[in-house]
Amino acid sequence: MNFERKARNLRRDMRAISPVIATLLMIAIAVAASLVTYAWVMGYMNFQTEKTGKAIQIQSVSSNTDGNITLYVQNVGNSPVTFTAQSVFINGTLATSDAATNPTLAAGSTKTIIATLPPPGAVSFTVNLKVTTQDGTFSTMTKTFP
Repeated sequence: MNFERKARNLRRDMRAISPVIATLLMIAIAVAASLVTYAWVMGYMNFQTEKTGKAIQIQSVSSNTDGNITLYVQNVGNSPVTFTAQSVFINGTLATSDAATNPTLAAGSTKTIIATLPPPGAVSFTVNLKVTTQDGTFSTMTKTFP
């Protein structure tokens, strides 16, 4: 019996957290969650900013009678880009090109790339062009030749 009385008294003596402490805990949790969210968003934005610093654009394309195509590629980003031997694709197929000669292109500069065209098989033909850089930045263009 004595044990039951002590258990009843113990239950009666237990109290909940005061409302002031509960409010302070909720504010602390909300501040911590907002700081974690802020750090995550700022890290994501920094990654996107670094990636968008590099950009290229195919300005124009011309074809000549010896089966070559000349691409004029401009670095429109704010940092240099590097081309490799695997930088030019024509109709989804890797094309032979001189992109790897003098591979670095400074910001704002234009590079001339000469690539070998596949045999057209028609008087008028359309090609899908893609130029990539070493870090994966790319530009595409569709061109119809008469």
